[in-house]
Amino acid sequence: MSFLEVFQYTRQDSTIHRLDPRSKMVFTICSAAISLMFLNIIPLLIILTFLVPLLFLAKSVKRWLHSMKGLSFLLIFIIVFNTLLSTATNPFSYSIALTIRLVALMTSFSIFFLTVHPDELSQALIQMRVRFEFAFAMSMAMRYVPTLAKEAYTIMDAQKARGIELDKGNILKRIRNMIPIIVPLIIVSIRRALSVAESMESRAFGVSQNRTYLKRLEFQRRDWILVFSSIAVLLGLIYFLSISSLPDWMLWGFPF
Repeated sequence: MSFLEVFQYTRQDSTIHRLDPRSKMVFTICSAAISLMFLNIIPLLIILTFLVPLLFLAKSVKRWLHSMKGLSFLLIFIIVFNTLLSTATNPFSYSIALTIRLVALMTSFSIFFLTVHPDELSQALIQMRVRFEFAFAMSMAMRYVPTLAKEAYTIMDAQKARGIELDKGNILKRIRNMIPIIVPLIIVSIRRALSVAESMESRAFGVSQNRTYLKRLEFQRRDWILVFSSIAVLLGLIYFLSISSLPDWMLWGFPF
């Protein structure tokens, strides 16, 4: 469950944290779209090389590395599964490219979620003319993911104390061992959702349509630069790929 830490906001005083959530949202969408445009190892490595320094600027590298460690099992599974079953000409390169693409996507969203407070996300969506109910739901979901991870760790520790061996056996046995974790986690999640619903109802949620806000977000020059540069890079790559192809040195390990 450590991979869920990429969705947990970390309070830091950094250049990335000071950016407007809307500009970071545009950057994340553009970088994720660029990652999905390629299935070649070298272009994906270039994208990842560009994204990782932003994590250093955000002072969130340790949390990102910890989440990638939690995701390592899935990455290894993708490499092995696709290498054995893929019909591509070079299945290993294809598997490596898929893995790097997933890491690039996770890194793109990590930059957003690690540096955007749930309240700022809600306020950004509201100023983008999203209904308050939907903005509030997104904010609550963003808050709940780290809580869900903590609940999972607590349940795992409790089950280990009862003698359940979660880390032993083959892959099928480990999957079966997750049942004592998943079932209590679902029950706890339902109870928490009911508690939140009762709290919202007791506070007359949704009665007032004319809401006021203590703080409103404002675009700065750095935000406009980030938005225009992100869109320009995305459109430039789309135009370049539509009229030309990648250079030969970028086609190393091309899977098809």
